[in-house]
Amino acid sequence: MMGNQVHKSLHHLLARRPEFQQDDWVTAIKAALAEEDSILLDRFEHESAEPAVSGSTVAICCLNLTKGELMVSNLGDSHVILAERDLKTEHPYHIRRLTQAHKPSIPSEKTRIEQAGGVVNNRSGTERLGSLNMSRALGDLQYKNPVNTLMDSSVSDPASSATSRSESRGNFLSNDPYTTRRTLHTDRRYLLLVLSDGVTDRVDDTNLVQHVMKLSMRGKRANEIAQEIATNSANRPHSDNATCIVAMLDGQKP
Repeated sequence: MMGNQVHKSLHHLLARRPEFQQDDWVTAIKAALAEEDSILLDRFEHESAEPAVSGSTVAICCLNLTKGELMVSNLGDSHVILAERDLKTEHPYHIRRLTQAHKPSIPSEKTRIEQAGGVVNNRSGTERLGSLNMSRALGDLQYKNPVNTLMDSSVSDPASSATSRSESRGNFLSNDPYTTRRTLHTDRRYLLLVLSDGVTDRVDDTNLVQHVMKLSMRGKRANEIAQEIATNSANRPHSDNATCIVAMLDGQKP
């Protein structure tokens, strides 16, 4: 449910940011994510406890086709994959993941959590922040200020250190994204995939890209390919939420 809320509102928040209109995409994206969390906090304080116990990962692509600029940001374990396509054969190459996973097991993330007063625990061999297997996301406000500082909160805080003072706690779960910028050349063709972990945890990037291009060369449109991948991933046993966006960027033909 939280993913639907973010899906409906985040792009509007981003488009309205003055920094976005000034092509300062990094600042605009960070501000839009912070604004989304502020909206969720207001909802928590006045409507429902859901934003405290539910959250969403994020993957954002901003593309300026005139300048050939691609900006990618993510929180958590949603990812963006970019590949080039051979002009004649459509064979994909230079396949690369542009995003970074944010996990409590990553040393820098674990240190950040502990410095904020949180604790990373190990459940069934997986390091977690409370019940989460990620360290950055929107929502899940029980792991963020000010909710995680409320001593009399009815929301449990399993990530809190028993020895930390509540007033000294920071954000155990961060909404500060990883961001990178790439240049896309007009004389090249690209494949851009935006995916949730329900897809990327099931198949490696190279096999996924090759599968997408095979379907494309059989005549399937990008939206049909995306739907097929998401449906197949979601129908597998023990599946997670599966999201897939496919974009074919053809450049300018000589």
